[in-house]
Amino acid sequence: MILSYDASTAATGRPPAAPRTADLLAHVLRDLALSYEAECPGGFARFRQALSVESLAVIARFCGSAPNDEAALALARQVHETLLDVEEDVWALHTTGH
Repeated sequence: MILSYDASTAATGRPPAAPRTADLLAHVLRDLALSYEAECPGGFARFRQALSVESLAVIARFCGSAPNDEAALALARQVHETLLDVEEDVWALHTTGH
């Protein structure tokens, strides 16, 4: 089970992310990943591996992006897939650059 939080605090928190936010998140993550890789090759992969679906779900639940555990897990899976896609894009750019 995902850790619970104070519902009154969550109610005043951020509203759920809009679908366009996912595109922006992917874009920002790609930029972050490219910067990270430039400084530390393989660093983004290590960063991504450190974020489990469960930890992403706890973050989604805590910050109020998901109204319940099931929604938090679904959102966490989407973010995890985005991180995997970003890692693949970075790897492709890295290998074509060499």
